[in-house]
Amino acid sequence: MKRFVPSLPLLLIPLIVPLAISSLARADDASAPVSFNRDIRPLLADRCFQCHGPAEGNREGGLRLDRADGAEGAYRTAEGSTAIKPGKPEESAVWNRIRSDDPDEVMPPPDAHKKPLTAEELELVRRWIASGAEYEGYWAFAPIERPANPDVQHRDWSDQPIDLFVRRRLESEQLGPKPRADRRTLIRRLTLDLTGLPPTRREIADFLADSSPDAYERLVDRLLNKPQYGEQMARYWLDLVRFADTNGIHHDHYRDL
Repeated sequence: MKRFVPSLPLLLIPLIVPLAISSLARADDASAPVSFNRDIRPLLADRCFQCHGPAEGNREGGLRLDRADGAEGAYRTAEGSTAIKPGKPEESAVWNRIRSDDPDEVMPPPDAHKKPLTAEELELVRRWIASGAEYEGYWAFAPIERPANPDVQHRDWSDQPIDLFVRRRLESEQLGPKPRADRRTLIRRLTLDLTGLPPTRREIADFLADSSPDAYERLVDRLLNKPQYGEQMARYWLDLVRFADTNGIHHDHYRDL
């Protein structure tokens, strides 16, 4: 039997296809608008905020790059130099310093022990300044707002305001909601979402036997009061600290964080 030996072009396909996809992704990224909070703030926080951030005791040159306005903001002009000039990267001191080859001028300076910005990161900063260098408020400090409920065709579909926003999106896509799930499906979905565990037989039986109009709401309250709900909500952080119930690597003893 002859043995099939793949040709060189076939062997190169697994290498070429990912590169082509990556190139297309980069092309799409290059045309996407640059967001301060998503793209620029993380760069400034990592490379610049140590000396030009909100901490007054560490601030140098009277310059803050975490804000645009004010006596120390990024838009200010001092000694004939503007830190960030919206729409004009070449006239922005920040842009000229972060791409400088002069060790006495480049930012962050070598003694800060920070990695220089990569070519891709430099291009993000340049595009951000060229597009207007718009600063965005940090989401954690934005006041909570209650938007008005949207107008939808079937307002009686749900008595929960958040569902009206879902319905509006469905209607905009000319879609309708799925049929209402049966009770067994509802309790399984809800229990898995809130506790990460399936419902017990007793919980299923109690819910199926509860004919009160607020049976679902009372089920939600019961699940929110279970300790497993807190564990489910904290699972991300437990994974982050690599939590385990026991010190199994040494002894099978109960472990506290």
